[in-house]
Amino acid sequence: MKKQPISDQTLNRIIKYLSIALLVMALLFMAIQFKDLWNWITSAVKSVILPVSLAYLIALLFFPLIKYLEKKGIGPRGLSLAIVFILGIGIVFAGFFFVTPLVISEINNFFSNDFPKVITYLTVDMRDGFILGTDIFDRIMAYIEDTNIIGEWLNNLLPTFLASVGSVAIPIITTIALVPILLLYYLLDYELITERMRSIIPQKHEKNVAELGSRLNQTVGAYLRGQLILMIAIGSVATIVYKLIGLKYFFVFGLIVGLTNIIPYFGTIIAAVPPITYAFISAPVGPGPLLVLAVNVVIQFIEGNIFQPIIMGRQLEIHPIVIIISILFFGSLFGALGVVFASPIAASIRVIWNFFKEIKARKLNQPDEGVANTG
Repeated sequence: MKKQPISDQTLNRIIKYLSIALLVMALLFMAIQFKDLWNWITSAVKSVILPVSLAYLIALLFFPLIKYLEKKGIGPRGLSLAIVFILGIGIVFAGFFFVTPLVISEINNFFSNDFPKVITYLTVDMRDGFILGTDIFDRIMAYIEDTNIIGEWLNNLLPTFLASVGSVAIPIITTIALVPILLLYYLLDYELITERMRSIIPQKHEKNVAELGSRLNQTVGAYLRGQLILMIAIGSVATIVYKLIGLKYFFVFGLIVGLTNIIPYFGTIIAAVPPITYAFISAPVGPGPLLVLAVNVVIQFIEGNIFQPIIMGRQLEIHPIVIIISILFFGSLFGALGVVFASPIAASIRVIWNFFKEIKARKLNQPDEGVANTG
């Protein structure tokens, strides 16, 4: 049987894919050759994206409240914005006013009363209870003293820490200074900025882009608002439960639970380590480590099966494996902020993917105009 020749359509598709592959390889080669230039451009883009993105995310939290006030007749926009700003600043300062003294008190209490117990445990109790025996423990400690591993590590740590403080502190200070200003202008001219952004889009795509933007704002905004409520709720529950079982420094440990809850899956594990470690070292005083572990398992169950469905609903609808991969990927790109915002970024990608699938389905379901006109 004679073999069918390759059609022109197939040949054009092969040439197209080969051209794209060659273009990608050329871009990668150029990126490798000018690595320092790309690093400079990337750092510059990051310095711009960070404050703008934070202002945008905070705006998604506040803008529904501004719209609610305007619907109730509280206007113009400047008045409703001033009320929301004053309310937000008041909540932040009230939180610092009530929370900071408790945290400082418990930290001072720890270093005054319990820190010596930790040192005693590391130098005496750990040696006596070492699973391989006291002789092996002494040899390990002697090796550490002879090689001066800890001393060299501390000597190298201090210069590295001081150098990193300079590189990290400046962007943080700049971001803290710029975010309120960007947020103020973004909320004040929210519709105008949205309209200007739409004007950049070609007219034939404007409707689709507007719909996609609305979906992204709704998904990310709902996630952020729900996550904020969830952090407060689960942190409060943890604080109360820790106090009920008699765990010392319950407020700090509960605060850690609330703050780390923003990190999916890993946050509960991170939050459980400090109270369990403290309970293990301070035993037999206070609740035992097994009880603290059981409490954290119960808190995680409450968070995952009660608070999460009620407060968050099904905002993300993303498989846990995808979220974990997102945490690893965006964390490597953007550091701690990438870990924190990995879930909403993944949710945004899912919204974009589903939206383009819907557009493709709409085009396939539309009747051919030529066929329709012949009827």
